[in-house]
Amino acid sequence: MRKYIFIFLTCIATLTSCKDTGNLLPSVTGTIYENLVVMETAHWKGAPGDSVRCYLASDMECMPQIEPLFSLSHTNFNGFSSILKPVRNIFIADIDSTKYTQGKISYYTNQWAKPQAVVKVAAPNTVEFESLMHAYGENIAQFFVKQEIERQIKFYEGYTNQNAHQVANEMFGIKINIPNDIAQLTRKDDFLWVSDYKGQIRKDIVIYSYPYTDAETFTKEYLLAKRDSIMKQHIHGSVEGSYMGTEYRHIPPQYKAINVKGEYCAEIRGLWRMMEGDAMGGPFISHTRLDAVNQRIITAEVFIYGAGQKKRNALRQLEAVLYSMKLPQDINSLPEIEVHSEAK
Repeated sequence: MRKYIFIFLTCIATLTSCKDTGNLLPSVTGTIYENLVVMETAHWKGAPGDSVRCYLASDMECMPQIEPLFSLSHTNFNGFSSILKPVRNIFIADIDSTKYTQGKISYYTNQWAKPQAVVKVAAPNTVEFESLMHAYGENIAQFFVKQEIERQIKFYEGYTNQNAHQVANEMFGIKINIPNDIAQLTRKDDFLWVSDYKGQIRKDIVIYSYPYTDAETFTKEYLLAKRDSIMKQHIHGSVEGSYMGTEYRHIPPQYKAINVKGEYCAEIRGLWRMMEGDAMGGPFISHTRLDAVNQRIITAEVFIYGAGQKKRNALRQLEAVLYSMKLPQDINSLPEIEVHSEAK
């Protein structure tokens, strides 16, 4: 009898450990927006490597200085040991005619660590690999970006400035995870400004609203004109008469229609600068959505300032704040960023 009880308990323990395998994964290593490329060295130094860099290390849009979408490091398959497998973002290029007869792209999460993103591009030859990269390179890059945004959203859920969160809810009926270290709050009619003056990079978040009139509200020209008007009214520099505006000449702002929580969102990326005196500027990102319950427009914008500093990581971290915003119509929905498990 004891023997059977022991066997039964052993089976239960085994089933439990198998069920909880995901919880036993180590935490990811590495810095945000870093990507490890696993690829044979000859391919990395040749055209296949160029096609990877073309998409994963392309210049980030609307930045005051050149910064790549991801910082890439490289190892060949022999060097891809257990030490490197927990890296947060991994791109695997497996080019081998003995293993594959056609190309295939696979997307994975939590493969060797948690929360991890892995993409594997398998191809029988370099021509097929480069063809896949040129066809799906943008999708691959966006998969990694979305995974980074998801991680940051999860982090902010436990690191939220509760005061700013409450004020935003009172003013606009929204929920938004403003980071705990961004604490200086300025509240005006239909305009909320939360700032952080610490460190080498200053971080700011603004939220404002105005009535919805018609579809023309969501044009690039209208949204930028509204931005310039509201910023001129509320954000002033240290020099008398100076105010925040949008940079149009050197790097014009870019407009993109995106999907957030299943609804239309107007995203604008660009550069801001202080007009009439102050020599300050930097990048900004805004999300503009329709509050369908109250028939008004709500814009949330993040912008940073850091003279001489790299800005990609700080800006990307704040970008996740925009994706965390829930309007009245989706106040009970979960953060939603589309991710496909596998593609061929």
